[in-house]
Amino acid sequence: MIRFANIEDVPRIMNFIDIYWCKGHIMSRNRRLFDFQHQWDQETAFVISETNREITGILGYIPYGRSDRDITLAIWKTIKTNETMLGIHIFNFLRENADAHTISAPGINPKTIPTYKFLGMHTGKMKHWYRLYQFSNYKIAKVIDCDIPVPLKTDGIEICRIENFRQAQEDFGLADCLDRDKQLKKNMNFIERRYFNHPVYQYIKYGVVLDTEKLFIILRIQHYNGVNIMRVIDCIGDHRLLQYFTLEMDDLLLKYNCEYVDCYESGIEELFFLNGGWKLVEDSGNIIPDYFAPFERRNIDIYYMSDIEDVILFKGDGDMDRPN
Repeated sequence: MIRFANIEDVPRIMNFIDIYWCKGHIMSRNRRLFDFQHQWDQETAFVISETNREITGILGYIPYGRSDRDITLAIWKTIKTNETMLGIHIFNFLRENADAHTISAPGINPKTIPTYKFLGMHTGKMKHWYRLYQFSNYKIAKVIDCDIPVPLKTDGIEICRIENFRQAQEDFGLADCLDRDKQLKKNMNFIERRYFNHPVYQYIKYGVVLDTEKLFIILRIQHYNGVNIMRVIDCIGDHRLLQYFTLEMDDLLLKYNCEYVDCYESGIEELFFLNGGWKLVEDSGNIIPDYFAPFERRNIDIYYMSDIEDVILFKGDGDMDRPN
């Protein structure tokens, strides 16, 4: 039987994750984080399959609203049973019954790309951008190309740090940023919970305004080896404005003693990053690490799928930016 999970299923789902997905995975041992990511009012955001009360497959998801919503996928795992294509049956159940407008998943295994294409989804690789700050000795990055391009400047840009959700709503007008072509539509309740009330991470939020355009930028500082790096976790709104945020970003790199800032994204026009003084990791010969728990000094490719062609995704989508 395939069905939506309920709150009573959570201990069994966590146990399934520990046994069949990854021993000691944070979603198998941290109920607080599990509930933060997957318990949305009365909705436990998992589809499960079971035989004789034994779970045989799970598919976790993150809803960006309550109805006709965009959703992103999380853990998807089945065990061997007599039912062929069980994983696809679980996915199709979600697709047909979750009141989902779109389904996307950053962070997929590249070996699963043929499966997603079989299901009619678009797939691709996220671009990885970075901008260095001038250090004499980089402890996190491995730097061969030290170039730090001069960013584009413009008059009339307004940038403000956003300290709380009321300021985001009332002063900045966050609602104006939510509806953009190719961008997953996150409702206000999701944004408040995800970026203002996270149980572990403290995010830095900025609003950027130019004439009638607005962009909401979410950043996070990552600490390792006595220094920090900064990550662009999400951008919601008019992404063209990202190219004008660089001078403020450079000040933050200095303030927080960061070696660099990086950003994984799909669907954004490259010119917006190039004008802003960013560089592509794969073109540089540099190593800009992605894994910090545990730390691995290597470049990581992140693949995605979506039923939106040329979808706009960032590292904050799905379950990629979470504690381990």
